[in-house]
Amino acid sequence: MTVTPSGSRTVYDETEPAMVALVASLRELMDATVLTRAGDDVLADVTAAVDAARATLAGADRDLLVDRMPWPEANKIVHGDRPHNPVMGPVNPLAPPVPLTIEPDGSIVSRLTMRPIHEGPPGGVHGGWVAAVFDQMLGVANIVSGVGAMTAELTIRYRKPTPIDVPLEIRARTDSVDGRRVRSSGEITANAVVTAEATGLFLLATPERMAEHRAHVEDNRDLS
Repeated sequence: MTVTPSGSRTVYDETEPAMVALVASLRELMDATVLTRAGDDVLADVTAAVDAARATLAGADRDLLVDRMPWPEANKIVHGDRPHNPVMGPVNPLAPPVPLTIEPDGSIVSRLTMRPIHEGPPGGVHGGWVAAVFDQMLGVANIVSGVGAMTAELTIRYRKPTPIDVPLEIRARTDSVDGRRVRSSGEITANAVVTAEATGLFLLATPERMAEHRAHVEDNRDLS
């Protein structure tokens, strides 16, 4: 966490640089895969190379049925530090990723570029990815505001196509808190034009519900 001259706080991840570099290369590979028009011989060679790389990493795999991802530490959640998150995680190749800056007013902003693997309509971000980014951004905005909650409703207005390969700005903030009900909103802009807006209703989890969820996760682990 650093402080910029304007007073905004930028969220950084502390993941090992070697892993971040690997995932950055994987993102480029994934983009190249969906864009390529290479012939069968080239594709066969690349497939063999990818299989060899996978075999190299296989010995150090996590066992998903035994070694599940740990519950994130509270201070890391507040900082938006979720390295394996599929939307914002720097070590998840599906993620754009989504760097975050916490503004002085408590809202959050991200400046990012969505890539070819996120394409839905020609030249545009798939609507499901737009929804996923909003879900993440509104949720983190709530965490930053001290009211981290679970998504209950997410309403999105797709005003214009959100372009890929174009710098985007995404803003989100917590609008109100009424008991367990937290309401948030956000928008995506490209070249200063709003392409999508979102509002969300989030519910604060009670200690009993959190304990129930943890027990459910443990039960599933035991069944494996």
